[in-house]
Amino acid sequence: MIAKVGFGAGIFAWMVWSGKVDLGQVVKAVAHWPLMLAIVALGYTQVAITACRWALLLRAQEIRLPLTQAWGLTMIGMLFNIVVPGAVGGDLIKGYYITRAAPKRKSHAATSILMDRVVGLIGLLFLGAVMALAHYRETLSSPATRSLGILTAGGCFGGLAVLYVAVLAGSRLSASPLVPRILRGVFQALHDYRRKASVIWAALAISVLNQTLTCAMYYLALLATGASDLPLSQFFLVVPLGLVTSAIPISPGGIGVGQAAFFALFRIVSPAHATAGTEALTVFQVMFILVCLTGLYWYISYKHTAVEAGVESGMI
Repeated sequence: MIAKVGFGAGIFAWMVWSGKVDLGQVVKAVAHWPLMLAIVALGYTQVAITACRWALLLRAQEIRLPLTQAWGLTMIGMLFNIVVPGAVGGDLIKGYYITRAAPKRKSHAATSILMDRVVGLIGLLFLGAVMALAHYRETLSSPATRSLGILTAGGCFGGLAVLYVAVLAGSRLSASPLVPRILRGVFQALHDYRRKASVIWAALAISVLNQTLTCAMYYLALLATGASDLPLSQFFLVVPLGLVTSAIPISPGGIGVGQAAFFALFRIVSPAHATAGTEALTVFQVMFILVCLTGLYWYISYKHTAVEAGVESGMI
C-alpha cells in the first residue's frame, strides 16, 4: 500500500515539477467558492443516487436495506475509497458490512456490490459513447478522436455483452464443478438478476444520471480554472475515459494517475486545454475528497444489526 501511495504521489509531484499542473492555479480555482459549493452539492446528490441504486440492486436479491442505511454505507465506502488505494477499497468495506448484516445471503449481498460497480462503469462509458455519436462529425474529424470514440463505444457495448452473458450463464456456471466454490454463489446471484431484468436496466439508467452529475462536477471545476471554451464533443470524449482510468486501483482517489491520464487524453483531443484539464481534475479531486471525508461520521456511528432477507429491516 505504501508503494502505491508513493507511486501516485510521485506521478503527481512530477506533473507539478514539469509544469503540467500549476498548483497556484488550483488554489485560485478552489477560491471560487460558489462553484466549489455547487460541486459539493452535486457530490452529495450523487451519494443519494448511488445509495438508491444499490438499495434497488439489493432488493432484487431479496435484501431490503432502508435508504438511510444505504446512504450511510455508501458514505463509509467513499471514505475508504480515499483511505485505500484505488476505487475498490470502499467496495471491500461495504461488502464486509453488508455480508455481516445479511449473513443468510452473503453471496447475494456481495454480488450486489459487484453489480453496482459494473453498471456504474457501463453508465459512464455509455454516456461517453452517446455523446461521441451525437457529435459524430467532431468524433470522426481526426484519427485520435476516432480512436477515442471507438474505445468508448467498444468499452460500453463490450461491458453490456459481458454483463448479459454473466447473468444469462450464471446458473450453469454456479453448477459447474470447474468453478471454485466461492464463485458459485456469485454466479448464482448474478443469475437471479435474470428474474428481475428490469432492475438491471433501471440501475443502468440511474448510473447514466449519476455519471452525468460526475461530468457536471468536473465541468464546474474546469470553469473554475478559467477554461470555458472547450467544446462539449471534446469534453465527453476525454472525461469518461479519464474518470475510468482514475478508478484503476493504483493510488488513493486516482491522484497522480488521474492527472497523467487526463493530460494525455487532452493532448490527443485538445492540446490547448491539457494543463487546464489536469488542474480541473485536481480541483475536482480536492472537493470530492472533502465529501468523502465526511463519511467518517457514518463510520464512527455505524452499528451492526442483521438484515433479514425479504423483510424490512430496522437500523443497521
